[in-house]
Amino acid sequence: MRKSYLLAYDDQLGTRDKVKSYLESMQDILHWRYDMPHSFYVISEADAGTLATRLRELAGESGKFVFCEFTGNEQGWLTEASWYLINHKRHRPKTR
Repeated sequence: MRKSYLLAYDDQLGTRDKVKSYLESMQDILHWRYDMPHSFYVISEADAGTLATRLRELAGESGKFVFCEFTGNEQGWLTEASWYLINHKRHRPKTR
């Protein structure tokens, strides 16, 4: 079953581009998106522990991060595209 996560990380883990490259190399990551500093929205069928272990293997011992699952008890001001990804666990289809 697909799950939505928020990945939050510090500067020591890497730049946005570096963290993006980690996510792109993780086979467990199905989709991802960002629109705020130091965070990504991630879709995966893996649990948070598996994702954290894989990211630590890629990043080494530097930096802090957390994967938090969206469970339906979240509120905030995000873009429509981000809420769509979080709620539907896939990117919003492009309109013509």
